[in-house]
Amino acid sequence: MTLFRPRLDRHWPVSGGNFVSREREYVFEDNQWRPLAPKLEVIEVPGDHDSMVLVPNVSVLARHIGDALRAADGPKGQAVGFVWPNRTAAE
Repeated sequence: MTLFRPRLDRHWPVSGGNFVSREREYVFEDNQWRPLAPKLEVIEVPGDHDSMVLVPNVSVLARHIGDALRAADGPKGQAVGFVWPNRTAAE
């Protein structure tokens, strides 16, 4: 799983090496996904929550998504697919 997110607002350092944002919310590098996805990859992209999908930032996001998709390709460019439990790849 890959998380594409903008730069974090680490405004105030607090105990335990943690940070709080300007909105007074705890800031987590992985947006608290790692307990559910231990192999999570986090990629920081320019912009904020809204502008990361707008020009000019979206071109950087698109490049990273393309890189992630190419990395997920299997041997000889064949995509590695997900097979639902109790189903075969042919279904």
